[in-house]
Amino acid sequence: MSVFGRQHTVNSSITRSGIGLHTARLVSITIQPAPVNTGIIFHRSDLTGIDTAIPAHIFNVSDVSLNTSICNADGAEIGTIEHLMAAFAGMGIDNAYVDVSGPELPAFDGSSDRYCQMINEAGIKEQNEDRRFIKVLKPVSVEINASSSHLTPSSSLQISTKIDFSDPFIGASQYFYVHDNNSFIEELAAARTFCLHKDVSQMRAAGYAIGGSLDNAIVVKDGQMLNETPLRYTDEFVRHKTLDCLGDLRLAGMGIIGHMSTTRPGHRINSELLKALFSDDSNYAIMTGEELANAEEKVA
Repeated sequence: MSVFGRQHTVNSSITRSGIGLHTARLVSITIQPAPVNTGIIFHRSDLTGIDTAIPAHIFNVSDVSLNTSICNADGAEIGTIEHLMAAFAGMGIDNAYVDVSGPELPAFDGSSDRYCQMINEAGIKEQNEDRRFIKVLKPVSVEINASSSHLTPSSSLQISTKIDFSDPFIGASQYFYVHDNNSFIEELAAARTFCLHKDVSQMRAAGYAIGGSLDNAIVVKDGQMLNETPLRYTDEFVRHKTLDCLGDLRLAGMGIIGHMSTTRPGHRINSELLKALFSDDSNYAIMTGEELANAEEKVA
């Protein structure tokens, strides 16, 4: 499957259940095929009497505190979508309906791995329409406190991530990701979400991480990991932050062709970076894979 080829959806419906990271609610999720140019549309299957369709797009983002949530005009909201959105981006799924029986997606193991397994089990179907991409034409930058993010023109999707945490077990690290058909599964999909133990009580007091456990997050305390299972990558923390960036970028509505360079990223700055990109039509162009290839040939 070429990154620049045809659009793809899942071949059949697939359903799984799990606990929400923040709500602790048991919810079921069903990923279903969708027609060309649909994009990703979530549905709250537990709600009635209102519009339950929530298109996965940056302009529907409603909360970026400790996850990415989206909401429609009727108030139907779905949270913690970033790991599934990263899986859709990484597995090349352009179009899908996602039915969810509650306000938050399952956390599973805190990574995108189970979502990738679902997509593989459902199968991937090529569709009779070219993929479209958002080609970054001009540099765009956002800074929030100690965090900064930049988008610059590039011939492919690239993400450069730097993190710096006070706990020495996490510490400072960086990662450079180049998106292609295999890189997500090999490099990012299994990287789990994480937190510092000292922040857990504060998060729960604010209504977050109620469903968090050592089964769905890495917890670090005083230079040690509390989980019995070892790290899946030596640099799993920065890889997970890169995974989150990829999932949040997918809220552009289609794949981005550009280089994201980010220091101390989070869902808020990821969201603001996309808003900055879309704030001026001259910042980007919407192009098919063939048009991108032709443009690169002219530059060469």
